[in-house]
Amino acid sequence: MRIKRFIKFLFAIAIAFLLLPAELLAQNVLAQIDDIEPEAVRVAGFQLDNEQEIQIDAVGAHRKSRHWASSAAWILNADNREIVWELTDANSKWKTRKLREYSDAVTLPAGRYEVYYSYYPDYYSDQSWSFTRFFFRRDKDEAYANDDYGEFSIVVRGSGKRLDRTAVEAYRKSIQEKALVSLLVGRDDRYENQGFRLKKPMDVIVYSIGEARGDGAYDYGWIIDADTRKHVWKFNFRHSDPAGGNEKNRMLRETVSLPAGNYAAFYVSDDSHSPGDWNAAPPYDPAFWGISIYAKNDADRNNIELFNYEDIPTKNVILEFTRLRDDEYVSKGFTLKRDMKVRVYALGEGTNGSMYDYGWIVDAKTHQRVWEMRYRDTEEAGGNRKNRMVDEVIELKKGNYIAYFVTDDSHSFRRWNASPPFDQDKWGMTLISQETNFKPGDVTEYNEREDKDVLVQITRVRDMEKRSESFSLKKDGEVRVYALGEGRGGEMFDYAWIEEANTGKVIWEMTYRKTNHAGGDQKNREFNDTVYLKAGDYVLRYESDDSHSFRDWNSAPPRDPENWGVTIYKGDN
Repeated sequence: MRIKRFIKFLFAIAIAFLLLPAELLAQNVLAQIDDIEPEAVRVAGFQLDNEQEIQIDAVGAHRKSRHWASSAAWILNADNREIVWELTDANSKWKTRKLREYSDAVTLPAGRYEVYYSYYPDYYSDQSWSFTRFFFRRDKDEAYANDDYGEFSIVVRGSGKRLDRTAVEAYRKSIQEKALVSLLVGRDDRYENQGFRLKKPMDVIVYSIGEARGDGAYDYGWIIDADTRKHVWKFNFRHSDPAGGNEKNRMLRETVSLPAGNYAAFYVSDDSHSPGDWNAAPPYDPAFWGISIYAKNDADRNNIELFNYEDIPTKNVILEFTRLRDDEYVSKGFTLKRDMKVRVYALGEGTNGSMYDYGWIVDAKTHQRVWEMRYRDTEEAGGNRKNRMVDEVIELKKGNYIAYFVTDDSHSFRRWNASPPFDQDKWGMTLISQETNFKPGDVTEYNEREDKDVLVQITRVRDMEKRSESFSLKKDGEVRVYALGEGRGGEMFDYAWIEEANTGKVIWEMTYRKTNHAGGDQKNREFNDTVYLKAGDYVLRYESDDSHSFRDWNSAPPRDPENWGVTIYKGDN
């Protein structure tokens, strides 16, 4: 009797087996991920030898809204790193009050694939603020207790080869090693660069993943021409696409045509959200967080050479104002013994077209600006968008120059009131000679008080001062007068004038109509022009009232506060 029942049982199993679809019988488990933990990214892989339809079944959390992070699963093409399937594409039904079952089928060509599953609970969401989320947001412990993440899983079935994590990572590494340049960042607070030289013009594919929002880029890369300092490619929010996961994950993949020459690639990461410690849902290709550069044509791979790139060299530095704090005003003079190409590397603060921490360079004799850190010429410097950067090469003629840098009362080195720039230590300005045959003697220090072209000077004038200096001219000619003072409504309050020494007759006077705005408050006035004087003896005088003077400003100071007063220079003749 028992034998008959057993035979009937075997017969029933055989009939059921024969009734199953042939394609299902041929399928096996290609990849499976379960035992999901919060704050983790799990990966598995598989290989298909021919094009076929695969079956995908998964269990995940219900996505409450686009602002709340949830469980996520997706499949990547291991070769081109493109998404071929994601969980939101699948049909789903309720499994429990919180869980949904997903089922889908997708046809894929032969190749290697990576399967991912990640779960970042909703306390990670850092998107738009709302009243209810502020008062009812769950903490980590509550999220762990309430979420049924132990049932999360994904299973991929088909006819192919199953690949374990070791095989997946080994093949991924081989893809990374095909890159001409690879700057993949695995943790926070990184600043990486790589120099490369193209022997001939090339088309390269730049693939980069980072962190960016409308208010700025935080983990991102760029490429410059190492000789001219000009950007040839840059990652930013506007020109990038969603990279999966949290919406601050962005990606950019494009072909860039580069002429032969020297280049440098850079990648920086801020103090949060990177492969070492995601603080929100990761991107769909987390292993390529950084920048990778590939040759579009394999035949061009031999036309590139890598070299060690020194971003800010320690030699050939003309001057350096760095690590500047709040309310600083620094200046230094330098003399160029010959015409020279000079690299200006400056980081400062600016918004809405205006700069607040910035630098400039003037000709020491004429006080005309030969370079200025203007907002329209700056680039984002990482972190908050108000961090601005200039990195360019300018040409300066042989002569005397004075460099300045000023900061306002907020957002400076180690006192950031928003996300800092990537190169915090260089907040300020650095000047570097770009001449290949540069010698230390080509640049010397310049001190205006020792300048033989200065006839007479009254500067750093304080409140309620009356100062005078005598000078003489042996022959008729023009002198240059550079004067700063206070004036408003057609009247001057701090001002200079020149008298004949013998008669006391006023030969020249700093009137409001002769002056221009000197930066800062509109009452800061400047005269910078030539004045014709006959041979003879003269007295230069300066008088100030009871407010707004050197180091005691009652409103925004001028661009050149050290020279509040008057200086007279010899004329060219």
